[in-house]
Amino acid sequence: MAPPARPNRGDARAALVAAGRNLFALQGYDATTTRQIAAEAAVSHALLRYHFSTKAGLRDAVDEDVLGSFADAVASAREEGIEHGSLAEVGRATALLFGADRERRRYVRRVLIDGDDRAAALLTRLVAGAEREVERLLPQPSTLPPQERSWATYQILFLILGPLLLEPALHTVLGDDPFAPETLAERSKANQRLLRHGLLA
Repeated sequence: MAPPARPNRGDARAALVAAGRNLFALQGYDATTTRQIAAEAAVSHALLRYHFSTKAGLRDAVDEDVLGSFADAVASAREEGIEHGSLAEVGRATALLFGADRERRRYVRRVLIDGDDRAAALLTRLVAGAEREVERLLPQPSTLPPQERSWATYQILFLILGPLLLEPALHTVLGDDPFAPETLAERSKANQRLLRHGLLA
């Protein structure tokens, strides 16, 4: 049986990003070597150096791949006919980004659990993105005191990241995949109701 074909130079970058994302999630950044990543991607170690220079450069590319896919998720939500600029659109895009993609979910969970400087940098970027959405979605942002507006951003992130961080335990408690499409859709709708009306309003 012939060995699997190696990716060509044009595909090598994407293969390296996917391999890095997978191995960083499984083993952690520190325990993963560039040679392991090149072997997983079925490309030469020299190509990894060519595209990213260092392991840190590859990690930056993985972060961009994970966080930069939000725009693609928004576009997918629009294709489903969800109203542009609505809370439902953001909810669906978030579900697609952090819910439907197991590998990206696992990567984000590993980075946040590892708790190093990269975790803080990733969380800072997630907070910045959530802040933009809060400002855009609030009917009158100026009516909400700054401290409450700041916590609103974190509260939205808690709703998104909580199930992601608790996924293994949730799977056991619920007896089913907490990111199965039906469960994800139900949770997204419940989150939107909570954000619109408040839990104890």
